[in-house]
Amino acid sequence: MAQVAVDPNEDTEFHDALRAHGIIPERQPSRSPSPEPPSAQELKDAARRQATVEDLDEELEDADEEEERILQQLRAQRIKELSAMHAQARFGRVYPIARPDYTREVTEASKEAAPGSPDAAAGTGVVCFLYNPGMEQSKYPNTKFVSIIGDQCIPNYPDKNLPTLLIYRAGQLRRQIVGLRPEIGLDGMNTKMEDIELLLAAVGAIEPRKPGTEERKQQGNDAEEIVHHSIRNSAGTQEEEDDDLDWD
Repeated sequence: MAQVAVDPNEDTEFHDALRAHGIIPERQPSRSPSPEPPSAQELKDAARRQATVEDLDEELEDADEEEERILQQLRAQRIKELSAMHAQARFGRVYPIARPDYTREVTEASKEAAPGSPDAAAGTGVVCFLYNPGMEQSKYPNTKFVSIIGDQCIPNYPDKNLPTLLIYRAGQLRRQIVGLRPEIGLDGMNTKMEDIELLLAAVGAIEPRKPGTEERKQQGNDAEEIVHHSIRNSAGTQEEEDDDLDWD
């Protein structure tokens, strides 16, 4: 008796019965259609959402009436966003202070929320550097940076503890970083500014910058390593750091 070829891909009640008895295999699920590539207009709209005011001004030179209306709306929105950002960027440099200024410029200043902030209780990040003279300007204008020579802040403060970073927010000392010790993820005199920035971001003192795609992965790995170092060793070193910071 001749065998009848059965197409396993057909979809009939007969084929369903054969599948139920395991005579033919189950149908393979149909492949979803590939997503359509973005249109030229979608690409254009996406680029405009990232455009600067200067970019929009250039487009306005050749825009027709309808395009001009859209571009003017985007331009007004971008200017509003920049104004809000500048309102929060209140600092932008390191402020030298003396011992009598400490309460006003550090503790009290850390209680002040940025204008328009939705969380007034969050206050402002304040990083106080106890240092030997010489300090780079701040890259993070949303955080207040102040600096004071170590023994002017704390009498007889040992040089071996410098630089020291005292990190305040909402009126409280949130974290202190004493020296550039390997146990907190730093590398002594070989410590780079990027290492300090990653540590400050990890403890919430600064808002992390938005790096490019290539450096984002590496910075993420570095930040994770520094945070793990810091957490692993904070319990063993906090009491020692508190002893070193003798305010009396």
